[in-house]
Amino acid sequence: MSDLSGLSPDEPAVPRAQPASAWAPIRNRSFRWLWCGGAMVNLAIWMQTVGAAWIMTLLSTSPLMVSLVQTAISLPAFLFGLPGGVIADLVDRRKWLMMTQGVMLIAAAALSVLSSLDMLSDWSLLAFTFLLGTGSALSMSAWMVTIVSVLPRDQVPAAISLNGISTNAARALGPALAGGLIAYWNAASVFVIITVCLALVIVLVAAFTPRQTPHALPAENFAAGLRSGVRYIRHSAVLVSALKQVFIFTLSASALWALLPLVAKHELGMDAGGYGLLMGFLGAGAVAGALNLTAMYRRFPLRVLIIAGTAGFALATLVAALSHSRWAVCGTLMIAGMSWMAVNATISTVVQTCAANWVRARVASVYLLMLMGAMAIGGAIWGTLAEYLGLQNSLVLAAVTLGVGLILTRSGRLELGQEADYASAIQPTDRLLVPEQLNPGPGPVSIELAYRVAPEDRANFIAVAYAVGQSRRRNGAKNWRLYHDLDEDGHYVERFIVESWLDYLRQQSRTTQADQLLEARLSGMRCDAQISRRYIHQPLAGAPENN
Repeated sequence: MSDLSGLSPDEPAVPRAQPASAWAPIRNRSFRWLWCGGAMVNLAIWMQTVGAAWIMTLLSTSPLMVSLVQTAISLPAFLFGLPGGVIADLVDRRKWLMMTQGVMLIAAAALSVLSSLDMLSDWSLLAFTFLLGTGSALSMSAWMVTIVSVLPRDQVPAAISLNGISTNAARALGPALAGGLIAYWNAASVFVIITVCLALVIVLVAAFTPRQTPHALPAENFAAGLRSGVRYIRHSAVLVSALKQVFIFTLSASALWALLPLVAKHELGMDAGGYGLLMGFLGAGAVAGALNLTAMYRRFPLRVLIIAGTAGFALATLVAALSHSRWAVCGTLMIAGMSWMAVNATISTVVQTCAANWVRARVASVYLLMLMGAMAIGGAIWGTLAEYLGLQNSLVLAAVTLGVGLILTRSGRLELGQEADYASAIQPTDRLLVPEQLNPGPGPVSIELAYRVAPEDRANFIAVAYAVGQSRRRNGAKNWRLYHDLDEDGHYVERFIVESWLDYLRQQSRTTQADQLLEARLSGMRCDAQISRRYIHQPLAGAPENN
């Protein structure tokens, strides 16, 4: 048996491959159409975010009300992002996308009508912005997974960089377009253009037919799907590290996003068009970062990109706080855009490449929950602090907390996953058969595997066994334990519980190629007379359950 004493529970069993070239996904026709649809959604979202924030400065003089625009469009991701991801893994994603885009269309149309009739108030602006954000939150993970699911996993980093280009091109164009419409036409025109964009997206999604993977087993219900998604993440050290990183960074970085309208208006003396210009520089920097990000993955460790990105964003936040030069702020906002991509696009790539296909949308939804939840919470926190500490002091404090966040996340583990790590493995037929005497419902099910290990192999065996145990827990097992027989030296027993026979079949079907390779390292030590024993709970007739 090979030396695996340093193996961690999530260590991949295959060599790392290099990401594909930055433009490889463009050759895929399905990706091109979905990418265009996503770009239009991003344009609508950024026009709404920036246009509503500036319109709020005309409706209210309170910094808190201005910052609550960001909260209104970001908070739904915290509330509905995870349910949206669970649903996206369980239903037809095309129909789900059409439904959620319809919700966004209704909100945009309502804002268009209210604004045209001069009936728009600060609270109605927040309410319909929240509704539009809700539709976006419910659909974001479906968009992420649908776009990358048409590609092989080695092209996912390039796809995420290209998505970053569309997002940040929209971030550059959307604010400029919204600011120009407000300055040279009227506020209602912003919402009309948003409505048109969303109507076009619905047409595009309706015409797209995604590949549907047939499932041999019935789909989980919502509650079970939610539990299995959270369990998968909890037992992945890479995903936990990535989600912690994105939340801590974004919580501090959200200060610049939330307070930039006030920097433009009060510190730099700019109008709506000027604010759009600032956002344009920020978006242009993000596009420049996205164009080079795939190459950076080949040249630098991911942790170096995270550190450099955090430092760059802290610098831009300090300049926005202390400088009254428009061009100095614009220049550092370019750096802020590149830095934002270096951190959040890198984390998004880690999350999308380190999730098995069956749980991809749920993992993506938790990433978005952390990202947008931090934006929403941060918007409220930094807006409140700006009212009490002042705009400059709040931004300086935000820059300091970005550095503190680096210290808090310094030990996190980040890596890119490969197709062989997370692609489903071909299962032996006998592992997926339901015994004739059982219906799929009974449970729980207890699984027992026995091993006989030579003294010189025991340290390595235990390391691999715990790695296997971690993969079993990610796929649905609970109460996993490795036992050492006190009466027979070298005899070990692996035991775990699955909630029902149907869940056991799901747990087996979720085994990836990397999981299978790990299990193969233990198979040579299985006891011949007891390769695998499967037990199912036997209730007492007439007795209450769990007695």
